[in-house]
Amino acid sequence: MSIEQLKEIFGTQEAILELVQLEGGELALRNADSEKDPLLTIQFNDDIKALLGDQMPVIAQHMIQAALFALLEKQANEWDAEVVTEKPKFLS
Repeated sequence: MSIEQLKEIFGTQEAILELVQLEGGELALRNADSEKDPLLTIQFNDDIKALLGDQMPVIAQHMIQAALFALLEKQANEWDAEVVTEKPKFLS
């Protein structure tokens, strides 16, 4: 994913995201200043909701942070990738 693609999703390079609970109980991540559909939603079944209790938003936040860190790591790996244009002498 390129910076240009991220800009299309978030609107700018800097975005303020908010995690909100929708009327149906789903948790949604969205741009704070946007009227667009949420970037993602997280829905827990009733058993998990009962298990997590008031910690449900915290768990959702950790899930989102893990996804964002993975996205950033993927992007950094692509930037750091070495492009080899010559055929190697030896194949292993």
